[in-house]
Amino acid sequence: MFRDEYEIIIIGGGHAGCEAALACSRMGCKTLMLNLNVDNTALMPCNPSIGGPAKGNLVREVSALGGEQANAADFSTLMIRWLNTSKGFAVRALRAQCDPGLYAQYYRKLLTTQNNLDINQDEATEILTHNNKITGVKTRHGAEYKCKAVILCGGVYLNSKIFVGEVNFKSGPMGQNNSDRLTESILNLGVKSGRMRTDTTPRLNINTIDFSQTEPQISEPEALCFDIWGDKKIYDSKNYACYFSRTTEQTYKILSENIKRSPLVTGDVNSHGPRYCPSIEDKFLRFPDHITHPIVFEPVSLNTNEVYVQNFSTSLPYDVQVQMVHSLPGCEHAKIIKPGYGIEYNYFVPDQLKHTLENKNISGFFCAGQVNGTSGYEEAAAQGLLAGINAGLFIKNSEPLILSRSNSYLGVLVDDLTTKSTDEPYRMLTSRCEHRLLLRWDNPAHRLSKFGREVGLISDEKWEILNEHFKNENNELERLQNTKITPSDEINKLCEKYDAEILKEPLTAAEFIRHKGVNYDLIAEIIPPEKNLNPDEIFHVETELKYSGYIEKELRTAAKISDLDNAKIPENFNYDSVKGLRAECLEKLKHFKPVSLGHALRISGVTPVDVNLISVMIAKFKLNSK
Repeated sequence: MFRDEYEIIIIGGGHAGCEAALACSRMGCKTLMLNLNVDNTALMPCNPSIGGPAKGNLVREVSALGGEQANAADFSTLMIRWLNTSKGFAVRALRAQCDPGLYAQYYRKLLTTQNNLDINQDEATEILTHNNKITGVKTRHGAEYKCKAVILCGGVYLNSKIFVGEVNFKSGPMGQNNSDRLTESILNLGVKSGRMRTDTTPRLNINTIDFSQTEPQISEPEALCFDIWGDKKIYDSKNYACYFSRTTEQTYKILSENIKRSPLVTGDVNSHGPRYCPSIEDKFLRFPDHITHPIVFEPVSLNTNEVYVQNFSTSLPYDVQVQMVHSLPGCEHAKIIKPGYGIEYNYFVPDQLKHTLENKNISGFFCAGQVNGTSGYEEAAAQGLLAGINAGLFIKNSEPLILSRSNSYLGVLVDDLTTKSTDEPYRMLTSRCEHRLLLRWDNPAHRLSKFGREVGLISDEKWEILNEHFKNENNELERLQNTKITPSDEINKLCEKYDAEILKEPLTAAEFIRHKGVNYDLIAEIIPPEKNLNPDEIFHVETELKYSGYIEKELRTAAKISDLDNAKIPENFNYDSVKGLRAECLEKLKHFKPVSLGHALRISGVTPVDVNLISVMIAKFKLNSK
């Protein structure tokens, strides 16, 4: 048997695995990535896009922490657009259509040239432990690798099964190999598991679609990118567009006649699918009064003829898929390149994890991505980066990185998973985030880059660039807060030019910018800055000033929650010693093992009264421990 030794082993080469492997190796840990198929690294088996509401914020946070998904998206972008622009600065986000081949190419180049990182095309079949501590990994090829930590990033490949109507077979996404033996090994370690399902859409040949019956959508006219340090670019709309359309009454009729053949109806699939990205038959079953549904034709690449049909995922039989495709506007003669399918797979119940994404009972065993019950490339990459950072800190015996609900969408995601768990594919949404005004698109570097810098993922050059931006913004904020503007005919003319509210009394520039129609450009004409700011700096300054009252209120609320989060609960704390706790509460506390009073309060079934009782006993516990 071949033997070798590493500090950290990454299992899986998807979006989570790529970010985890890069983070660990860049932190100086000797790292191995085990990948079922190296050619499918960073595969996009579903929608070829990155970003969107909340998801786009995660991509920016990955960038701010020193990860690579934003760069991979920028390298492969075909079209990019702002979303939620009418709903306020707090929830606006970018979404980009990406070329999957270029996206994967970006990651593969980084991984294969990264110091401290080896990549091996092999299947992990067994995770080795001793006294509930990770000791190594065995593989299908007969190798045994020693290590101190494992990050499981198995995606939807664990014991996965494909469904196309009455036909089903063991497989990973798009006909890839799956992994069966590893699931059994992890279950034998006492880790709880469940089954989930997701679906994908038929891919069509672009040359067989008549887009004259659709509404084209093109890129924004402004230069944009995801990466905080990236070079913004304007995308040529002549080369690429997406096309909006709807299903038809004929589609509905075909669904009515064939829904009985769906594995969701026959009972072949009993697991939960994604609530917020349902298949076309899910929509039919849940919303029977909706005759038509919006769809989007999304060309996959400039170099292929493949078109992804957004909002049209299905696991119906192939012959039904052909009928449904032909019922779509402009698709009377459309050819299917790849059929849609459903895929069912094992995940591991995420309430077994700490906020570091390490298993509570197995030291050195981290999990990231869809194995934690999430959906989406963005959720996976963000978890992979966090797990990679914490595995690296684990190896160095350093304090872990725990993000909060008030400093990141990633903190919300991890807290939801570890505190509330999930039995359906979890998707990051802005509505899940109670402090979203603090977690805007423009400020992830302000919130998170210090952590990336501390663990060594942000270079001196990038750090200097950030500090220069911060300096420019802070100087301008201070100038506007301390500069008074007095009403005058000249200023009134400028206000009319910008269709802004007339200045009626002397105000600071910071106060005036909050008035109707007033923006930074108007202020800059009235009192020109000593140094011109770039568009991102201007956006940040304007947003901070316009929403300052709301931001200050959110910061006070977040500070109170932070106090509770900082009130740690000792690991060996005995909840049975707390008199007055209800049976349900006691059961939940013993199960979730909260690390702080704030964590305890977010557990369903635990009330503020319960937390007060625990707080009193913790004080006595600490007093008696001295």
